[in-house]
Amino acid sequence: MKNNLLKKIFSSGLQAVSVQILGVIFLFIVSFYLSESEFGIISWYTAVTITITTLLSFGIDQVAVRRIAASERSDWAAAAYLFHAFVGSVIAFVILVTITAIWSNSDNTLRFLPWFFIAQSLMYIGTPLKQFLNAKQKFAPYGVIAVISNLTKISLAYWGIYRELLSVDLVYAILIICALIELVGLLIYILKYTSFSFRFKFVAYRKLIKESTAQYIAMVFDTGISRLDWILLGIISTNAITGVYAFAYRAYELTRLPITVIAPVILNIFSKLLVSGKKPDEEKQAVIRQLFTVGVFAAILMPLVLNILWAPTLDWLYNGKYGSSNAVEFLLLTICIPFQFTINLLWTLTFASKNYTKVTKITIVTAVTNLLLNLLLIPFYGGLGAAVAYLITNLVQMSGYYLVVKGKIMAFPLRSLLLFLIMGAIAYSISTFLTDNLVLQLVTSLGVYISLAILTKQVRKDQIGTLKMLLKK
Repeated sequence: MKNNLLKKIFSSGLQAVSVQILGVIFLFIVSFYLSESEFGIISWYTAVTITITTLLSFGIDQVAVRRIAASERSDWAAAAYLFHAFVGSVIAFVILVTITAIWSNSDNTLRFLPWFFIAQSLMYIGTPLKQFLNAKQKFAPYGVIAVISNLTKISLAYWGIYRELLSVDLVYAILIICALIELVGLLIYILKYTSFSFRFKFVAYRKLIKESTAQYIAMVFDTGISRLDWILLGIISTNAITGVYAFAYRAYELTRLPITVIAPVILNIFSKLLVSGKKPDEEKQAVIRQLFTVGVFAAILMPLVLNILWAPTLDWLYNGKYGSSNAVEFLLLTICIPFQFTINLLWTLTFASKNYTKVTKITIVTAVTNLLLNLLLIPFYGGLGAAVAYLITNLVQMSGYYLVVKGKIMAFPLRSLLLFLIMGAIAYSISTFLTDNLVLQLVTSLGVYISLAILTKQVRKDQIGTLKMLLKK
């Protein structure tokens, strides 16, 4: 752990594990004991409240982190964002309570909205404190707090199961309690171990709002990509269909976790390779291509393994509730993982070359495409339609960034992505055709995939060496 970069990876990974893995474990426990319809209700309200708090943020989080990280004299940004988050959450809560008092749906599930929002808003109010710590390169404190919070969440879920009290009402109560634990934990640490000041300056707040306005439109459209399918499924289809799809999507997010952990490392590497606003020279282009090739090779390994395990394992574990019922949705979602990795790299190149307008345009086109496809496909195909829409949306977004990078920055080796996808498909097909034994399927699929990558020279020793060299810098 002497390497500073590895310390940051560990701390980033601790946050990712505590928030993503433990959070998903809680939801998987809940999904086991609740019906598809009840899990769909929880998933829908979670998606809606996440969208509301994201829109409330006004894009301030990114600006605040950048300011705090740049200079200690900009610590005021965290206090201004905290004020914004608190006031915005209170106003939104009053509006939601009013809405639920005036309107009610046939099954009275609209009453859940304010309570799920309380849980989400408490986490949102804690965001400025988390961003303050992250900007100061203190990643571990929130990671520890989040581990405690999520373990409490899992413990309370098991308590509810043991007492036969588990319900949608208990779930939002647990979420509120654990969100409060996180917020109180952050406040205690901030007050005791940092120089954080709660002093609010309205002039500074106006400056923060003004600076954030430029990217707010792009952020609104970007938000529409992440949870729009869940929201539309809940409106157009049934709670049960929403629950089945949300289960597959949560598993997909867990599968994407390695990319989440590696992303800060990739950005760190790129910041050293690129000078903002200038094209990389031939040597740097070669390094970027090698990094991309190795990354895509690794990005296909997880989907390959999990799609083999998915149906037989979950059919047995959930007695047919999940598994074969959403195997196709999970397959389509996990195919997006190498696309997501590619998009991250292409976005970084586009952003580093100061093509901000292009980033905004691609984000808007992608979000509108996602909306139209979901509206077109969900009424006929339900969760499968949402998965197809998400896959096509990723392809549209990747194509947009690819064209920008190719035209303005460098030639990018998308051929490698196509070849690895074909290799993965071949490995999957051979392993499932030859045997029904899961262990043999896993061994065969990995053996075939890795062998094809080496035989076709898509993965070479010099590429691995380049990656090791970059990580040591």
